[in-house]
Amino acid sequence: MKRFAAAPLTLIVLGIVACGGGDGDAPSKADFAADATEVCKDAEKNLQGLEKATSPDEAAAQIDKVVAQMKTSMDELKGLDQPDGNAGEAAKKAVDAISSDIEDKGIPALEDLGDAIKDEDQQAAQQAFQRLQDVDTANTNELARAAGIKGCAD
Repeated sequence: MKRFAAAPLTLIVLGIVACGGGDGDAPSKADFAADATEVCKDAEKNLQGLEKATSPDEAAAQIDKVVAQMKTSMDELKGLDQPDGNAGEAAKKAVDAISSDIEDKGIPALEDLGDAIKDEDQQAAQQAFQRLQDVDTANTNELARAAGIKGCAD
């Protein structure tokens, strides 16, 4: 059986995982950015195994694991304390954009891709993969950079 081509999927997911913030005692912009970047680095590490899937069953299981990890990472990002003032507004915009890209677009497409792989439905898998490729993260990346987040925005 052909090796599951997960590398492009990994790149798309990594591109989506841009980073964000939360509430509480207000950190500095630099502290927020460092914390958000750390969450993003952890999320990136969790995606490493997806490239090694060698069968449809293994790929579907890996996708399920990635979806769960993405949800956890989003909870962590949303839970981060955000800075005050303009830096806080920038952080909120970044988190909202990331949430939209990941929770509203990326995760549903990944779930559909996993289901299609489990069902051995090549057409549905191609459609789900295309939806992942169509997620435009340019604005999210720009907002993440404006929030001072480095290493997550491409």
